[in-house]
Amino acid sequence: MAVFYFCKECGNVFTSVNKATVNCCGETWNPLEVAGEPNEKHQLDVKVENGKRIYTSHHPQTDEHYFAFIAFECKCGTTKIRYFKPNEEVRFCLDEDKHGKLYWFCNLHGLYEMEV
Repeated sequence: MAVFYFCKECGNVFTSVNKATVNCCGETWNPLEVAGEPNEKHQLDVKVENGKRIYTSHHPQTDEHYFAFIAFECKCGTTKIRYFKPNEEVRFCLDEDKHGKLYWFCNLHGLYEMEV
């Protein structure tokens, strides 16, 4: 299982295969934990187009409040991750036949996950 870390000071995102000691900006960061069920603002929209699942969101992407990443951990063991910056459109594409766990992270409200 992928483990994710986020530095609240600079916005760096770290991933590891197992728990690790992650230091950034003079702080030691704990692994992100799933925040629970996403509310309407934190849900992902999905549409299928040309054999791809395309995930988007209406989440604000301001300097203060944004999705920092979306990651997919395939049941085959590979991980795909896309990082986002404030004011950047949230868009993540997967092959329709891929199955595993999708993660996404809001810098203020935490990590969310769902099986796909």
